Amino acid sequence: MSPLRGWLCLAATVVLEMVATLALKASHGFTVLAPSVVSVAGYAATTVALAFALKVVPVSVAYVIWTGAGTAGVALLAAVLFADRLSPAAWVGVALVVVGVMLINARKREEPGAAEEHAE
Repeated sequence: MSPLRGWLCLAATVVLEMVATLALKASHGFTVLAPSVVSVAGYAATTVALAFALKVVPVSVAYVIWTGAGTAGVALLAAVLFADRLSPAAWVGVALVVVGVMLINARKREEPGAAEEHAE
């Protein structure tokens, strides 16, 4: 798998996990069928996409990006879609997660060939 495809799989992992989590909220504890199905399928697809991403992306980097970007994305979308409210301190925390993900990505860009070492 090419490094680009690995990173695209990681991006898909983030998006799928966000969709699954938001659908889980909309399922009202698995009492509404359509979002329940979307949630279960989304989490299954997330696992598959992550497995492909890990062929190229180091697990330490992939996990931080997946969880960090997913957390920030869900927080933002839940505020819009479900009127979830976070305190100002919580929003600062979300911003710090985003900055952390950016710093991890910057570190990996400074190490040419690092992704190729993990590709088989």
